[in-house]
Amino acid sequence: VGYIKEKIVTNLEYSEKDSLDLLIYFSGEGTTYNGEKVLLPYDADSNNSMTFFPLKDLYEDLSRIQKMSEVGNITLFMDVDFNNPAFEQNIVKKSDMVDNKKKKKKKKKKQPEEPIVVLPKELMPPAPITVFFASDINQLAYEHPDHESSMFTYFLLKGLKGEADNGDKIVTVSELHNYVMKNV
Repeated sequence: VGYIKEKIVTNLEYSEKDSLDLLIYFSGEGTTYNGEKVLLPYDADSNNSMTFFPLKDLYEDLSRIQKMSEVGNITLFMDVDFNNPAFEQNIVKKSDMVDNKKKKKKKKKKQPEEPIVVLPKELMPPAPITVFFASDINQLAYEHPDHESSMFTYFLLKGLKGEADNGDKIVTVSELHNYVMKNV
């Protein structure tokens, strides 16, 4: 966390800006270990749990960074599925799901509604952090048949380049979410 905070301050000094938004991308493996969602770095040893990185620890680190006055929004893109065949998996029950619906507000005509997202509790990020996952805990993430990336990454990048835009030349989180969900 200290290294990232140092880079934020250095970037702001160089750019002469007051704050910045963080976009973080992770591509790799994940699994369920002792009932907890963990990320498996490339050098993880399946016989040594100390080499795993719990998702909750990542969220705690990002929450500490979020408290910096220089940091605006944090968006995390996770090209990972948590169904690594080397580990016993836990199947999510409906009772373990969190419903992340927002109360409906009157919207202007032609405005798309905010997406209704249901996430398992173990994937739910802290409130100020936005996370996109390549798959739910019961799904697999697939490679794109024609590119050297996953379907998630391929359509995420196309959406960020503007294909998710509704025509106003601003790609919102909602537009990006809808675009990725539709195509993946």
